[in-house]
Formats: sequence, C-alpha cells, structure tokens
Amino acid sequence: MSADEQASFMQGLAEALNSKEIALPSFPDVVVQIRTALEDPTCTAGRLAEVAKTDPVLVSRLLRAVNSAFHNRAGIEIVDLGLAISRLGFEAVRNTAITLAVEQIFDASQHESLKSRLEVLWNNSIELSSMCYTLAHRSQKVNSDNAFLCGLLHEVGKLYILTKAQDYPNFLGDDETLDQVMAQWSPSVGQSIVQAWGFPDDIAETMDAVSAADGQVATDPSMVDVVAASQQLIDDAEATLAAANRHASIERLDITSDNFNDIAETYEMHAMSMRQSISG
Repeated sequence: MSADEQASFMQGLAEALNSKEIALPSFPDVVVQIRTALEDPTCTAGRLAEVAKTDPVLVSRLLRAVNSAFHNRAGIEIVDLGLAISRLGFEAVRNTAITLAVEQIFDASQHESLKSRLEVLWNNSIELSSMCYTLAHRSQKVNSDNAFLCGLLHEVGKLYILTKAQDYPNFLGDDETLDQVMAQWSPSVGQSIVQAWGFPDDIAETMDAVSAADGQVATDPSMVDVVAASQQLIDDAEATLAAANRHASIERLDITSDNFNDIAETYEMHAMSMRQSISG
C-alpha cells in the first residue's frame, strides 16, 4: 500500500470520527424492544417472552442457552420460554439478543473478501466475552453481564475499519499496515460505535482497556480491569502470570497461577456453551 493511499484512508477515518459519522448497522427491532422493556422496573419474564417470540431465531438461542452445560448443570431439559427467561435472568436474555445481532453484523457472507479476518474477530469476541464474564463473576465487584458485553463488543472498531478498507484493495493485501492501523484506531472507532448504539460510557471506556486500567489508582477492580486482564490472559496466560511485575489489573482481580486453573475451567465451559448455542 502506498503512503498516499494510507494517508487517504486514515484521513477518512479521522473525518468520520470528528463528524460522528462512524456507524455500523443498527440492531434489529427485537433487540431494541428487549432493551426498552428492561428499562421498565416492572418488566416480567412473561413480557420478555412475548417480545422474544417475535424472533424465532432468538427463541431458539434462548432455549439452547438455558439447556447448555453452563446454565443447566442438572441436565433437565427446559422447553418453556418463560421458564427459560426466568432461569437465565433478564440481563442474560438481553445479552443473548445482542449476541445474535452482533453475530449477524460480523456475518462474513456479506463481505467475502474479509471472510478469514471476520471469522478471527468473531472468535476473538466469543473468547473475550467469556473470559470477561468469568473474571467479573468471580470478583463479585463488577457486573458480569455488562462485562460480557464489553468483551462481545470489543472488536467492532476493527470490523468497521475492515469494511472501509474494502475500498482500498492494496490496503487489504498489506496485513502488517492494516494490523497497525486497526491497533491504533480501533479503540476510538469502537467507542464511537458503542456510544451510537446506546451503551453506557463505562462500556465504551473498555475499548482501550489496557491504557485505561494503567491510569487507575483505585484498589477495587473495575470494568476496564476485567477487560484488560482478560485480553492478557487469553493472549498468553502463562507469561502474564509469571511476569515479575504483573499488570495492575491482574493484581486488582487477584489472579494467580494457583487459582487460574479454576478460572480457565469456567471460562472454557462458558465459551463452549456459547459456541454450542450459536451453532445449534
């Protein structure tokens, strides 16, 4: 890729960010309706079930999720949607709906030239969301369902950059430069997208979790700690835990070589159940 092409591409990104024109497809109506219903403190499982029934694929996902090994250790099959929603919890229902929507946005069939890269990003999203959920649930100081969303949405900035790079064929063929641009720009792009989708600032802040965590002085773990620690553990858990000066997020979450096996087991079960729910 020529220097002029790279400069043109990056100028386009900067202009889109400055004008707040960064956008990916909006969520489908069923996701919007579920999020709206959950804003009402009197919302019931029955009301959520009525909303979910408008999308057969979502109903199937919810039933597969509630019967997965992660959520149903007893192995007693649940076929009633209202009961499934009660068992999963309202936030898990929201997250299942958002997962379905994000999966559709990552659908490689819409971008054949990006197929291999989009598959990697989607797999990263599954792994990161599962680890974020596991660490937050273990800490009991960070909302685990929101932590799951942070992991799920973490790659949307890279997705946007890739879709725009299709207009620059030489750029798509220059893996090193493309990776550098995504690493540099995806946090800002991701923040803009999740804010446009109506997610709160504490989720948007995690798009650049490692840097945000470095600037913290609090002793209690935060959402950015969960995401920063999850990224490091997925990337290389052994090196992360063996480091002489471990990252502050690892310390705040009290993750050690001694307790990581239990963490890894829960993470792997969550990721497996998530993949089973998606694949059917």
